[in-house]
Amino acid sequence: MGITQQVVWRIADGRADELAALGDPDKDRGATEKTAENWIAAFRKGAGGKVTAEFYDEGSYRQTVVLYLHGTGQIKEIYVLPANVDGKGVFRVSMAEPDPAEATAVAPWVPKKPGELGSTMIR
Repeated sequence: MGITQQVVWRIADGRADELAALGDPDKDRGATEKTAENWIAAFRKGAGGKVTAEFYDEGSYRQTVVLYLHGTGQIKEIYVLPANVDGKGVFRVSMAEPDPAEATAVAPWVPKKPGELGSTMIR
C-alpha cells in the first residue's frame, strides 16, 4: 500500500523524477521516465483529490492496483512488484507506458466503480 500512496502523491505533486524513481530498476530508464511524465500529464488533477485504490492478486509476485480518481472520473491501473534494490527487498511499480495513449488506456476487465469485483479498497 505504501508505494501506491507514493505513486499518487508524486503524480499529484508533478514530481516526474521522484515518480520514475519508484519504477522497476530492471526496466529501460528512458521508458520509465517517459511513463512518469505521461502519468503526471494525464492524472495530476485527479490525483490531487479523492482517490480510491483497489488491490487485486496476493502480491508476492505482482499486485494489480486500480486507482479511481474521483474528481476527474479517471481510472488508472498500475502493477506493483517486489524488486531487489541494493540488496534489499522493496516494492517497485512497472512503468512501461511511454505512449500517452497506452498510459491512459483502461483494460476491459477493470470495473467502472470501486468495489464491483470484491477487491480490497483503501480510500
